[in-house]
Amino acid sequence: MNFNRISKLSELLTNELKRKPTIILDPNPEKSYRVSGTVNDIVMAIDADDWEIPEELRSYVERLAREDINIEEKIMQIYQKLCNDYTYDDNVLSYIKKNDDESFFIPDQYGRETDSSWKENRSKHNRRNCFEISRILAKAIDEVIRLSGQSRNYDTCIAWDEANTHYFVGIASKEFYVSLDLDDFTQIKDLTRMKTGLTLDGIKILSDPHGKFEKVIKKINEGRSEFAKDHITAKAEEIRKKEKSDVESNYDLVEEDIEADDLKFIKYAVQILKEGYDLDSAGMYEYLKEIIDTKIGPKSRKKVWKEVENTPGVGIRYTRCLIVNIDGISYLIDVTRDDAKEIIRKFDKREFEDPNAKVIPFKKMKREWSSDPYDGR
Repeated sequence: MNFNRISKLSELLTNELKRKPTIILDPNPEKSYRVSGTVNDIVMAIDADDWEIPEELRSYVERLAREDINIEEKIMQIYQKLCNDYTYDDNVLSYIKKNDDESFFIPDQYGRETDSSWKENRSKHNRRNCFEISRILAKAIDEVIRLSGQSRNYDTCIAWDEANTHYFVGIASKEFYVSLDLDDFTQIKDLTRMKTGLTLDGIKILSDPHGKFEKVIKKINEGRSEFAKDHITAKAEEIRKKEKSDVESNYDLVEEDIEADDLKFIKYAVQILKEGYDLDSAGMYEYLKEIIDTKIGPKSRKKVWKEVENTPGVGIRYTRCLIVNIDGISYLIDVTRDDAKEIIRKFDKREFEDPNAKVIPFKKMKREWSSDPYDGR
């Protein structure tokens, strides 16, 4: 590992975050870092868990390494595949706590320091948090670089923004320095954006003097919408044109001006996302939250938690939902529903008073790992 490159990556990330991240290294026993504390002004640590490539991804990485394309394209093909194959596990956020110093805390047992039982349970579905997905991405990139015979020219690590208890991937080379964040919590995550035709926004180009990485990103984003509202508008118009020539359709868009009606627009967004993309609950929540914020305004909505039906005895799982006020009427956007037509319904705040209520005000969620553990399923 070239620690001069890693030092520059750390400096660039510090400037981007406005605080110094911890550079997390692969605990692979074949690599001898002899790192502790601060080295050359880098805060470094060996990861608390293994970096592993799932078996179903390994053959893809091996095939990709043999392709006659540049490293930047290989990196982004892995990135896009993970965006398509995985979804965000927002149940992890139900355990988050805010420390006195304004930093955040999540129990290490939720994906940061795991055991064989956790890994076995996680293998049964595709929901992952930042700790888990960053390790897969970092290891897959590291392996495709190694198999391409380019290990000496690139260094892969994980950056830990400890204040926000968030992992993402960093790559350093003499050609470019970039960070890759599939589940950037400040916006619709690339795990969702990739699936729904939005631009990929989780890649930060920290230094790229010859535009090598920028060129690849620009090509991927060509023809994609930057904003959720614009994408739904364009998709609705596309469906409307198609409906005029179809005898039957699942959509009711012909001659309807959905832009002028906030509730109608949200309903069509739900239908397009659910039936057109079969989007997961976390992705639905983020997408619809942005649409509401940009079309109606953030003051019109509140976040709530909704208990998700899960197998008895494996721990309670929650996901985020929204209550939006339109023309004086409150609606629950319940992203846990499978049928798109059932996702939006009128909501009475007195439902919160029901002791058996499955919908919980966001700030009233209190979970303790000791008394309310979750085993990963």
